[in-house]
Amino acid sequence: MKKRWICSVLAALLLASCASGTSTAGDGSDNAGNTGTTGQSSVGEAGGEEEAETEPETEPETEDPATIFDLEVKDQGGREVGILGTNWYNIASNWTSPELKVTELTGEAMNDAVYNRNKNVESKYNVKLVATDGGAYLDSAIQAEIVAGTNAYDIAFPRISEMNNIAQDGGAYDMNKIESLDLSKVWWSQFARESLTVHDSILFISGDMNFMDKWTAVCMFFNKDVAGSYNITAAELYDLVDEGKWTIDKFSEYTNAVTSDSDGNGTLDQNDTWGCTANVQYLGNFLHGWDDPYTKVVDGELVFNLNNEFTYGAIDRIISIMNNNVIFAGSWDVAEPVFTAGRALFFIEVTQKLANFRTLEYDFGVLPLVKYNEAQADYRTTCATLAQMICVPKTAADKEFAGYMLQAMGYESSLTIAPAYIENALESKFARDERTADQLGYIFRGMTYDIGYQNAMGGLSGMVDTMISTRENTASSKFASATKALNKALEKLNAAYVNAE
Repeated sequence: MKKRWICSVLAALLLASCASGTSTAGDGSDNAGNTGTTGQSSVGEAGGEEEAETEPETEPETEDPATIFDLEVKDQGGREVGILGTNWYNIASNWTSPELKVTELTGEAMNDAVYNRNKNVESKYNVKLVATDGGAYLDSAIQAEIVAGTNAYDIAFPRISEMNNIAQDGGAYDMNKIESLDLSKVWWSQFARESLTVHDSILFISGDMNFMDKWTAVCMFFNKDVAGSYNITAAELYDLVDEGKWTIDKFSEYTNAVTSDSDGNGTLDQNDTWGCTANVQYLGNFLHGWDDPYTKVVDGELVFNLNNEFTYGAIDRIISIMNNNVIFAGSWDVAEPVFTAGRALFFIEVTQKLANFRTLEYDFGVLPLVKYNEAQADYRTTCATLAQMICVPKTAADKEFAGYMLQAMGYESSLTIAPAYIENALESKFARDERTADQLGYIFRGMTYDIGYQNAMGGLSGMVDTMISTRENTASSKFASATKALNKALEKLNAAYVNAE
């Protein structure tokens, strides 16, 4: 199961851990098809020659072009690759992102994967990767480059929450115009490519070079001991997910019976037992789980998506769960201890908690966010605003060189960073059972990137959070009143993509 999941997820997540960079189809090997016999001719007892049986001809297997590394490796003569990154580079912290700047091997899987990726690229292409710390946010640094007319950086790693500012300031170049960069390859996230292509322009991308988006994917944890006390098994939950039946109805069915006044003081609070506990800011991500993003691309145009009947009903459903005392919601420092103390069946948070929970004495598992119903095709989620994306600054002196190096780094990341993150950091180091790997597959395959949510457009996140916290659905009036201003903001943002160079 482990091997099967690694292969399928790395492909679906565009994590090509097994890619060799060379096509085997038509190379003269047996992969091209076998038209020979199953054995040599044999002579029977009477000396008569029997005709050898032959296998039917089969079509030669062809390799998916998206998996083939076809970039010509060229010596760059020691040229520097200027990379602008944030200052999230402390490998000791679970919330930091050493995606670029690693100076030595330490034995830590992710640290060493980044180090090896960098060294492989530098050696193979004869370049020097020069990563500069641009601070916690990069939009001002990129804008300063534009004003100064300098071209120090070929590549930048801004936070996902900065995409709109950078796009509207004209700070990012349209990567679809870079011939040396093929974003259809499996080491680039096709989910990001689909979500972030506006008017045929793509200014930001994610892929195997990034792992903070995976680290901050919203999901569900469950306490196996609490589940067992209600005759719920981990296998039962995993099977529901596999069968496409892990829905809000099933979630409600499991959780309704769990909440209880376990301390007997007559008040339900953080000292009691709950069906689910959650960081309140992640409850709005039920909408992403139900494939209802704040904004989405329709016919190439980025549009506001929440002012509709489905969203109104979806928010009603979330509030109904709250009113039925299924979920105890609060800030992370209040909600999380309810789960870690063993007093909640489920906990809604991000996959990074796999690292934090590895010291828990009780057993736990991880699941994707629930579907709205079984008719929904896929499990969906999104990532927190801490994630970083990739762009080519408009000021990059040589966009083709920038694209060339991104393609090289993306591929090398698929051989180093992707397998280290999935197999070592998550599956082996933190997971409590072998089926955790499959659950992570569902989570990562369903990753979406929501410009409206991750860039806090129009205060939409605050509106949704407030409705959930106060348990008052004012979506119809709130979203209707916000539509005019949002459409104006989206008009400006769409224009930035139309005019992107």
